[in-house]
Amino acid sequence: MKAQKAIACVLSGLLAAVSLRGIARLPVGAEEADLAAVSISTVTVEEDGSFVTTVNLDVVPKTGLCAVDFAVAYDPAVLNINGIKLLYDTGAEDAETAVSPDFKDTVFTYEDTGSEIRLRWATALKNAEYWLRETRPFVELRGTMYTDTSGNKAELELIPATRETFEGSGVQNTTIVMGYVDSEGKTYNCETELTNGLIWRPDENGVTMYGDMNLDGMIEISDAILLHRLVNEETITLGAAAYANADCEQDGRLTVADVTLILRKLEEESEGAASGTD
Repeated sequence: MKAQKAIACVLSGLLAAVSLRGIARLPVGAEEADLAAVSISTVTVEEDGSFVTTVNLDVVPKTGLCAVDFAVAYDPAVLNINGIKLLYDTGAEDAETAVSPDFKDTVFTYEDTGSEIRLRWATALKNAEYWLRETRPFVELRGTMYTDTSGNKAELELIPATRETFEGSGVQNTTIVMGYVDSEGKTYNCETELTNGLIWRPDENGVTMYGDMNLDGMIEISDAILLHRLVNEETITLGAAAYANADCEQDGRLTVADVTLILRKLEEESEGAASGTD
């Protein structure tokens, strides 16, 4: 009980804090530590509809993070999440349990509501060596994309956990927590950059969307650049769906003509947007 109260205190303080730039003077060395970034990998499903993706810590402040709290929203009509696994063990769980058995299984917790996965990682340890300090995969999500649904993609969206800020507050949470506590006990909640993920179901040719080289659900100039590099035999590691998407001419070869088709499509979209605003 004491363990849960200590962690709840940390989280409630972070939920009450505004972004780093808007609160108390930054601690020494934190001038460039006011941003945290999280992403979900974009992946394609296997033949049986199963998939494995990861929630990633892409940017972590120099101070580290002693608490994170957010959710991954999904459409239960399209996706079933059947496995959640922490990939980043800082040793905090063992260290807290060594202090008191009450701390066992309190550092990382999750809850699947049926439409969102609420993820919470928090430690009351003041030693930052036990905090989240590395940019790396954070949590693994396993699941299945239903085969009897229309469409070939489903989004995994990073959102604030849908619940009260803390039990009994009566206030709806609207904050993603990526924060830390300084040596004086002040709480800092970082500004966040979020990148949602996609789960793709390729067609019978392995294609998700012709021209979409990075599988982000859009066709942009960056896709044409990536394909141009691939055509020029640069060493690039891509998945099967990306290679399938690259064959825009659908002739079984990757050539400059495929790049030209992407550029032509972008030009047509640009001209259409321009004419629509006249």
